[in-house]
Amino acid sequence: MTKKELFEKYNIDESHNTWDNSIDNWMSVELYRVMHDGRLPPFDDNSSIWACEFLDKIKNNSEFIKLIIQRGDWGSLYLTAKRMICTLHESILNETNPK
Repeated sequence: MTKKELFEKYNIDESHNTWDNSIDNWMSVELYRVMHDGRLPPFDDNSSIWACEFLDKIKNNSEFIKLIIQRGDWGSLYLTAKRMICTLHESILNETNPK
């Protein structure tokens, strides 16, 4: 997968190329917890593919989206996932395209 294909798949554009430290740092941890049964990320976990997995579940799993929408912060989770993909695209591409 290329950067262009990644961005097209998740509808990422330059408007997502911002990182709000006060919101996105917290929401990225919450995103991790959503995708890992409430666990906090371990110090040595450098993976970021779970941001893509979150957006895939939002798109393909109606039960998951119902649970996420019940959260008051679902919009922030969604936007942070897009910002993570934009910001961390090189790392994500390395995870999806192993050498």
